[in-house]
This record gives sequence, C-alpha cells and structure tokens, in this order.
Amino acid sequence: MKVRTNLAGGIIFIVFGTILLLLLNTQVITYGNIAFLQSAKVAPFFAEIIMITGGILLVIQSLVFKKEKIVDINLGEQKFAIATLIVFCLFAAAIYYAGFIIGSLLFVVLMFVLNRNKSIPQFIGLSILAIGIYFLFTSVFYVQLPGVGGVN
Repeated sequence: MKVRTNLAGGIIFIVFGTILLLLLNTQVITYGNIAFLQSAKVAPFFAEIIMITGGILLVIQSLVFKKEKIVDINLGEQKFAIATLIVFCLFAAAIYYAGFIIGSLLFVVLMFVLNRNKSIPQFIGLSILAIGIYFLFTSVFYVQLPGVGGVN
C-alpha cells in the first residue's frame, strides 16, 4: 500500500485535533467563574490548535507545493505494531471498565506476552510501578483515577 506521508499525516492530525477540540469541554472540567486563560483548558486548547494547524500545513505542503514522500507500507510486516495498538486499546478499555490498577497490570502482562519477555524481576518491578503511580496520582496529586473495578 502506497501512502503519501504529508497528506495522510495532515488528514490524521486535522481529524484527531478536531475530535479532541470538540471533546475539550467534556474532558477538562473547571469549577467556578474562571477566565479561560487561567483555566486548565488553556494548554490542551493550544495543543489542539497547533495540531490542527500542523495538519493543515501538511495538507497544503502536499497538495499545493507537491512536496511529498511516498512510502510503501506492507501490512504483513506491521503485525507487531498492529498488535501493540490493540494492546493499547485493551488498556484503555480495561481502565474504564476494570479500573486503573487492573488495567495497568493487564497492560504489563499483555506487553510481556507480546514481547516474549520472561523476566520476573522486570514484571514485578513494573507491576509495583503501576500500583505506585496509582497511589501517587490519587494520594499526592489528588487526581481521581478509576480504582479497582472502575470505582473511584
């Protein structure tokens, strides 16, 4: 499959940037009457605007200036990348339905299986790290994460 990199990348950036921009109000909650420039929405907003602008510039570069690199992608050779994307999607679903700790532990297990890693000390260390990150965010930073079973 031949892919025009600037055009494909530009379209992907525009689509994802627009989706994120539309979801901004539901994902970043501000309390009280806070000016926009002082709210938690400023950084994500500008990141999404930069993402959309970059996508538009890539599309212009591809279609107007004809600066393009065409890459041949063989999907058969990309099985590991596709499997990794599936594991990340399962991780996101597991966090939502089973909670952060269980989702993170499932992610560690699936990545170890996918990479054929059999190192028990690494597995234990990453599992402890996942649990530690949960408690760091919930106890120190006071960020609510889905607990065990998706319960806060």
